[in-house]
Amino acid sequence: MRKFLLVISIFILSLENIGFAVASTNNSIISVKDTETIKREDYIRTLYKAFDPICRKYGINTKVAISQAIAEQGWKLREDYRIFNIASTSPTKSKLVYDIGEQRYRRYRIYSSLEQAVEDYCKVLSSYYTYRENGLFDTFDPNLQMEAIAKGGYATDPHYLKLVTSVMDKYVAPIVDNIREEEALARRSEELQSVASVSSVEAQHIRFCLPSSY
Repeated sequence: MRKFLLVISIFILSLENIGFAVASTNNSIISVKDTETIKREDYIRTLYKAFDPICRKYGINTKVAISQAIAEQGWKLREDYRIFNIASTSPTKSKLVYDIGEQRYRRYRIYSSLEQAVEDYCKVLSSYYTYRENGLFDTFDPNLQMEAIAKGGYATDPHYLKLVTSVMDKYVAPIVDNIREEEALARRSEELQSVASVSSVEAQHIRFCLPSSY
């Protein structure tokens, strides 16, 4: 009987150890996922900071630009800032790269900064009539703008629109919306502080203007 109880006890302890191991493994998986989520959010925030003022100047939705950048080159910046994979014919301001999609070598424009890359991207979309003809600047809706860019011939991949839209819907749009909410709250806070400061100055002015016996 004692031997039987001992065997049962060992079996129960082994199950508990297995459960602990599984829990530990699950926790590590969750931790990895959280880390990747944080990295993606930080990356989108970095792009947003550089993209937003330039995109607004040209009338291109920032969500579209960020989504295209991620679809084109992933979640890490290249040293040459070849973020949009814009083709080039200049041997001095480009890089010869083997294009897996087209199975051939192609030249792509390179830049000295992220802002320079975004500016060039916006200029390309603004200057080529195909994008304008397809209604790129007739709307500020990100989905309609992306559709116009795809129809305008930005990429040869027939699934390009679906690829970029999925990146935008899943990753970019929620984070950009959060950033804009944060910016709105910050502006509101600054306005309230400004009003409070003015009120304080006015109160001091009124107090000093009153007769001493008041």
